[in-house]
Amino acid sequence: MGRARGVELREKSIRVVFIWRGKQRREKLDLQPTPANIKYAERLVAEIKSKISVGTFDYAATFPNSPHAAESTTDTPTFADACELYLETKGRLAGATQSQYKNALEFWKRKFGADTRINLITHGKIAAAVGGHPWPSAKLCNNYLIPLRGTFLLAGRDMRDVVNPIEGIENSKHQKTPPDPLTIVEMERILADMTERFDRQVTHYFIFAFLTGMRPEEIIALRWDDIDWNNRTICVSRAKTFKGGLKDLKTSEVRDVDLVDRAVNMLQAQKRFTYMKRAEIFENPVTDRPWHDERSQRDHYWKPCLKKLGIRARRAYQTRHTYATTALMAGVNPAYIARQLGHANAKMLFTVYAKWIDAADRGREKAKMEAVLRFHS
Repeated sequence: MGRARGVELREKSIRVVFIWRGKQRREKLDLQPTPANIKYAERLVAEIKSKISVGTFDYAATFPNSPHAAESTTDTPTFADACELYLETKGRLAGATQSQYKNALEFWKRKFGADTRINLITHGKIAAAVGGHPWPSAKLCNNYLIPLRGTFLLAGRDMRDVVNPIEGIENSKHQKTPPDPLTIVEMERILADMTERFDRQVTHYFIFAFLTGMRPEEIIALRWDDIDWNNRTICVSRAKTFKGGLKDLKTSEVRDVDLVDRAVNMLQAQKRFTYMKRAEIFENPVTDRPWHDERSQRDHYWKPCLKKLGIRARRAYQTRHTYATTALMAGVNPAYIARQLGHANAKMLFTVYAKWIDAADRGREKAKMEAVLRFHS
């Protein structure tokens, strides 16, 4: 008896040895341990290891009489089944997020094959699929990896001794777009142009966006009964999805936003358009219905206005950044601004708006350092 290259020799038979699904397997070959048969067994082991490495090894086809054959097929779900189970666990997410996850997994099904057993999808296949696809952006690639990771993680908990093949597949690095706020002068020019050319409700919408720093999906979900006229605040408790449905806030925390005089006056002027409907505050003047999402405001009013005025093109979301940077430059406490914006804490504010925070001190901090250094020179 002896052993060489994954082959064990017995008196009247040969056994091949290999690792399958994290465990060592031994399968008997009804062959005499002759030199020719030993070489055959060695080639078989090499072939098995090669197929395992690329995810094409079929245990049942290679060893149909093995007790492990049934285990390798019937106990292992297809990739499509694993995806479906993962999506079921995400039933509490917003409908729009569920839809995004479903679309991403449909993409991966086309890449790997919906009926492929999940244990046959190897790290190499995933790496090749991620690296070989012409992603429009690194962010989209990272978003598509979220449900794929979740699918393998969930399946791995039900499949013992299986190494998660997506481990080591890292997110792509992408540069975050920094804030590009408008100046107060630019803001006033935009609002004046909108007042002159568009329905007054359009101007009201953008006044509110500039003066509160709220996210567009939060603004279009506001209702009249969210306003506390006595305390001059508005309760932000919901947002609209890109499909027009409602969802929880980004931080899942309800907040009250303080309203400055100009915002209160605008809301008083908006009453004549929608107050008696007792529904959403802002609506599309073309349809006389609440805004479905932010696209119409952006494409029909914001973009044409900036183009006409010769102001550099920006996302309409920059109204939020304009509020934040204007407040910082005015010396408003960053913690207060963070609460107004709905950030979990002031840390994000310091990270995103560091340049404007530094500028807000108007050189006072630098002057302190100058005084200290002169004293010690």
